Amino acid sequence: MPYRNLILAVLLSWLSALTFASDEGEFLPVNQAFQVTAETAGNHIHFRFTVAEGYYLYKHRFGFEPTAGTPGVLGEPVYLQAGKWKEDPIFGQVEVFYSKVDIYVPVLEAGDGFIEVDARYQGCADKGLCYIPQTYTDMFQIDVNAAKPDIQPETPLPRPATTSTDVDNEPPSAGLKESATPAKKPDAGLTASANSTDLDANDALSLENFLSEAGLFSILGVFFLIGIGLTFTPCVLPMVPILSGIIVGQGTDLSRRKAAALSVTYVLGMAVTYAALGVVAGLTGAKLQVAMQNPTVLFSFAAVFVVLSFSMFGFYELQLPSGLQNKLNNISQQQQGGTYIGVAIIGILSALVVSPCVSAPLAGALLYIGQSGDWAMGGLALLALGLGMGAPLIAIGVTGANILPKAGGWMDNVKGLFGVMLLAVALWLVKHLMPDLLAWVIAGGLCILAGLYLGALDPFTTPKGKLFRGIGLSVLACGVALILSQFLASPAATPGNASASTASSVPFQRIRSEQALDQALAQARANGQPVMIDYFADWCTACFEMEHETFSQNDVQGRLGNHRWLQIDLTNNPEDNALLQRYNLPGPPAILFFDARGDEVSSARIYAYKSKSQFLAHLDQHQIQ
Repeated sequence: MPYRNLILAVLLSWLSALTFASDEGEFLPVNQAFQVTAETAGNHIHFRFTVAEGYYLYKHRFGFEPTAGTPGVLGEPVYLQAGKWKEDPIFGQVEVFYSKVDIYVPVLEAGDGFIEVDARYQGCADKGLCYIPQTYTDMFQIDVNAAKPDIQPETPLPRPATTSTDVDNEPPSAGLKESATPAKKPDAGLTASANSTDLDANDALSLENFLSEAGLFSILGVFFLIGIGLTFTPCVLPMVPILSGIIVGQGTDLSRRKAAALSVTYVLGMAVTYAALGVVAGLTGAKLQVAMQNPTVLFSFAAVFVVLSFSMFGFYELQLPSGLQNKLNNISQQQQGGTYIGVAIIGILSALVVSPCVSAPLAGALLYIGQSGDWAMGGLALLALGLGMGAPLIAIGVTGANILPKAGGWMDNVKGLFGVMLLAVALWLVKHLMPDLLAWVIAGGLCILAGLYLGALDPFTTPKGKLFRGIGLSVLACGVALILSQFLASPAATPGNASASTASSVPFQRIRSEQALDQALAQARANGQPVMIDYFADWCTACFEMEHETFSQNDVQGRLGNHRWLQIDLTNNPEDNALLQRYNLPGPPAILFFDARGDEVSSARIYAYKSKSQFLAHLDQHQIQ
C-alpha cells in the first residue's frame, strides 16, 4: 500500500536525526567540559586545561594573576601547544585550543614562599553554546629561585591573512583583568550563542508560568487546545498528506467506520509519542528539547523534508525492497491487525520528525516538567497536546474517505502542493540559521512553485478551474514580488548598511551590580518611567548584533524614547550569577521590559537576536509603548 513507502522515509529520517543527536548528547557542565589541574614546576606554575571533545578554549580569554590581597608577581605565560585559528563573528580570527593546553606561568615574586593565583578562562562548544568566564583559584608553595623548567613550545600557526577584527586591539574589558566569577555553579554558566537555535522563548516562558500555577484539568484542557491550534501551522500540515495517503490507499470500498478507525490509530500513535517525551523530560530534565534544537539536528530534519518533497514531485518513489515488501504483504494478509500496527508506527514516526518544529509549546512544557520532575504530569500534558493535534486530523481522515475522489489527474497537482508544503516546513525549521536574504528568496521561490501547481499557467475554462487559476496567479505574483523586493531594496534599507541618518549611538546606562540596578529601577519608578533592560557581555555575539543593528536604529530609539535604557554588563562581572538569577535567566542575550509602575511585562522577554523589523513587531505584539 502507498503508506508503506512513507514508513521507510520517516524511519530513515528519524534514524538520521538520532545519529546526530547521539553524537551531540547534552551539553556538559563547565567543570566537565574544561578540567583544570595545576602544579609547580621549578619556578613556574604548570596549568593543564583538558578540553572535552567538541569544545574549545579561547587563548585571548586566559588571564593569570595573584588573588586579590595576595602578595606576588607573575610573568608572561608560555603556551606549550599551538592553538588553531577560528573565525569569530565579533573578534574576527581568534586562536583557540582543542583537546588540551599546557600553560607555564613564571612566578617572579612570592610572599613567604607561597602565592595564591587566579586562572581565568572561557570556552564554548562547537555546536553553539558558550560559557560565562570561569576562575580557577589555588595556593602554591614555590621557590622563585628554583631552576626554570625545560619548556619547548610548539611553533604557532600563521595567522590567516584576512580578519574582520583584531583581537589584539580588543576593548580593555575583554582582557580579563577584573575579578571574574568563581566556577561554583557550572550549570548556571550556560548561555546560548549566536549559532544556537532560536526557540521562541517568550512563548515558552508564558507556558511555563501557566503550568506552575494551573490545576490538572486546566493544564490538560489548555494543552488540548494548543494541540488543535498547532494542527493549522506549517509544523503539522505535513501529517495531512501522510494521513490522506493512508485513507485513500485503502481502496474504493473503504467505509467511514474503517476510515475513522485508521485515523484514530494514527493519532494515538502520535499522541503516545508525545506522552513518552513528557515522561522522559520528567525523568531526565528539560535538556531534551535543547538537544532537539541543535542546528545539526534541525538541518538533518530539514533534509528529510526535502527528500520527502522530491518524492511528492515525482522525481522518485520511496519504497522498500521488493523482497521485503512481499514478506510484509504476506504478514499483513495473515494478521488482521497488521494494517493498524503499520498505521500506528507511521503516527509515532511522524510525531518524532515533526516535533522539533513545534518548539515553543514543547520548550515551555519540557522546561516546567524537567524542573518539577513530575513525569506523570508531563506524560498526561503532552498526551493531551498530541490528541489535540490529532482531532482535526481525524476529521480530515473520516471526511476525506467520502468526499475525496479516488483517482484522477488532480492528484498530481495535490501531490505537488504537498511537496511545496514539505519544502516550506524544511525552510521553517532552519530559516533562522541562514541569512535573511536567502530565506526570503527561497520563500518567494516556494510561492512561485505553489502558484504553478495551483494552475496559474494552465488554460482552464470551467469556473472552478478559473478560480484556482486566479489563486495560483496571485500566489505566483507574491513569490515574484518577494524575490524582487530583496534585490531592489535600497542599500540603506538592507541589514548592516544603515547610514548615519538611520543609526545613532545607543543611550544605555551601564549596570554592573544589583545595588546599581535597584537604584536605577527605583529612580525610574519614582519618575513614572518604563524601563528596558539589556543583558550584555563582550563575548556574546548576539548582544553585539542587537546593539549595532537594532538598538542603534532611530526607529527603535524613537519608539522607546520614553523608556530608560539599562544595560547589565556581565563581562568579567563578579555578580554575574546573582544578576542572572534575579530574573531566572540562562545568560545573555536577554531583554526585559518594565512598565511605569515597575512591574515586568514578562510575556515580552527576548532571548535571541531580533532585527529592527522583528524587534518593532515584537513591541507592537506586546503593546510596549
